[in-house]
Amino acid sequence: MTNENKCVLSGRCKIAGSPQCTDQCGSFIAMMGRSGKGGRVGAAGLPADYRLVTLANSPARTEQARIYAKINDYVATFDRQFEEGAERIKSLYLYSESPGTGKTTTAAAILNEWLTAHYVGSLQRRVQPMQRPAYFLDVNAFQTDYNLATMTNDDAGMAQVKSIIQRTQTAPFAILDDIGVRSATEAFRSYVHAIINYRTTNGMPTVFTSNLELAEMERVFDGRLYDRMRDQCAVLSFGGESKRGRR
Repeated sequence: MTNENKCVLSGRCKIAGSPQCTDQCGSFIAMMGRSGKGGRVGAAGLPADYRLVTLANSPARTEQARIYAKINDYVATFDRQFEEGAERIKSLYLYSESPGTGKTTTAAAILNEWLTAHYVGSLQRRVQPMQRPAYFLDVNAFQTDYNLATMTNDDAGMAQVKSIIQRTQTAPFAILDDIGVRSATEAFRSYVHAIINYRTTNGMPTVFTSNLELAEMERVFDGRLYDRMRDQCAVLSFGGESKRGRR
């Protein structure tokens, strides 16, 4: 049995589906790890349910066909990451009033497309691919971890919070999923602002997902963060009703 359906590279791999497509493949190990749960996909922090999602196989593609046509064009700009002085790759804000319309699935697919573009593009240019060229941050879960660490005076927990901030700041591409879903303390807002400020200042593309319109970020956080988020950022509004539980 081949490893074709267990690797995000299968859509661009010449040996996909052949007898050579196994878990011993060097590119499979590089992207997925020997167990299929590590590699660059694992290092990106993607939740297990989203590690094999691409634009081609995304369950949200049919329902959100109009959005996906635009995202295909967006992903086509990813080769600019290798071009010095190239036009900046923009950020995206994926919004829908209803939860469960495919925003997170779509964001994960975009991240996997970036990982693939980075890995394949690096090999084509004979340069070493980065170990963590992208990072997925569940902002809601991150806020929960932060609150727990501060309430319990957990030094190890706060060290982990700081490590996550650094990973999200410095990854060339990042997803900030479920941003603004809860009210935040001034301290937590400062952490989120530090992440976004670092990324926008350094021209690093970020994909945000939220059930709140972008303008609401001024109320949830503050005007400074809102200004940073909308800098070089295109808004894509998802329609339809929740599809949770139907994947």
